Amino acid sequence: MDRYLIVSTDGHAGLLPEEYRPYVDPAYRDAFDATVAEEIAARAAREKDFLIQSFNDEWRRNNAGKLAAAWDSDLRLEVIDADGVAAEVLFPDGITERNAPPFGAGLGLKPWGVEPALQWAGARAHNRWIAEFCAQAPLRRIGVAIVPVLYDVDQAVAEVVWAHEHGLKGILIPAVTGEYAPYNHPKYYPVWRECEARGMVVHNHSGPTPEYDFSLPGAMGVFMVEFAWWAARPLWHLIFGGVFEHFPQLKYCLTEVSEFWVPSLLELMDVRASVKHTSGKLGDFRSNLTMKPSEYFDRNCWLGASALFDEGSTAVRKEIGLDNIMWGTDFPHPEGSWPHTREKMVRYMAGIPEDELTRMLSTNAIACYGLEGDADALNALASQIGPEKSLFVAEPAE
Repeated sequence: MDRYLIVSTDGHAGLLPEEYRPYVDPAYRDAFDATVAEEIAARAAREKDFLIQSFNDEWRRNNAGKLAAAWDSDLRLEVIDADGVAAEVLFPDGITERNAPPFGAGLGLKPWGVEPALQWAGARAHNRWIAEFCAQAPLRRIGVAIVPVLYDVDQAVAEVVWAHEHGLKGILIPAVTGEYAPYNHPKYYPVWRECEARGMVVHNHSGPTPEYDFSLPGAMGVFMVEFAWWAARPLWHLIFGGVFEHFPQLKYCLTEVSEFWVPSLLELMDVRASVKHTSGKLGDFRSNLTMKPSEYFDRNCWLGASALFDEGSTAVRKEIGLDNIMWGTDFPHPEGSWPHTREKMVRYMAGIPEDELTRMLSTNAIACYGLEGDADALNALASQIGPEKSLFVAEPAE
């Protein structure tokens, strides 16, 4: 085939806030009716504090008529066809397109300032909708269920089962745990066990952080340094906690956290896990592991590279692991590649060998999400809409 198959591992989908009502459990619809207007207003205020309003307004104005693909099934297919994308992983949204799920169940999933039962109700409302949305184009949509695992492990297990039975391929868990137990706690073992047994990929995605006062000098710079750290923090809890030791087939994916820092992190974890004179006084904290932290990462973990994928990411792809990187467009976010996906891909990927690009653009995602049975159909689709391989052949040096 003379075109690349693209399985985008970072996309966002969700209804406009008021449209979630039919998907909310009847017991929580009065609460929904009482709070939806307040949530919309609070999200608008948050957007004003966090984002440059003129930038977002221009983005929406320039792309009017296409951003509704965040919830319009037919339009979504039209948009990703034009983008050269055969299939995509779909996360919920936050404030960017004003379509986060209700009751604080959006991309941030903060476990404070919310009522757990309501956040669960919002998560389930989104999960019902995203399962329905994916069922409208099952070859092309890889749905991720929201699972606020911190509050009730039995509920979380039940939601994993429900999500798998309704065709979803993974779960999104809170990255910031607040006052709740971190993910090296054995209480979460039933969740990991169920995900492993069903091939459900566990995800964290950039977005969740503690609260920042953006009126302070340099606060946005602090956020830009720290956001990936907060999103990635569960990774070292899972590794050092022995979760991948106990559940060797469990799949974990970090999405949109940038990539250039990952080799240094892997080296740091390996150093900290090594037996050295300087750590002797700290006692035994690694006998529960039979491999190096970097080896667990290589076996169990993937990176969904998207908005921040640039020359810094491509430069360290081999140090991260060519079988561990997956690419995504981040549609419909302005920091992503759409609507200039081909141009941006060529800018940062031209000259990369075809076998490496094939892994990053599709086969790694096929392995991660268990799509082997769909590979032929996806390749047939890609032969019509995928970017031409000739675009990525580097010009010979003069």
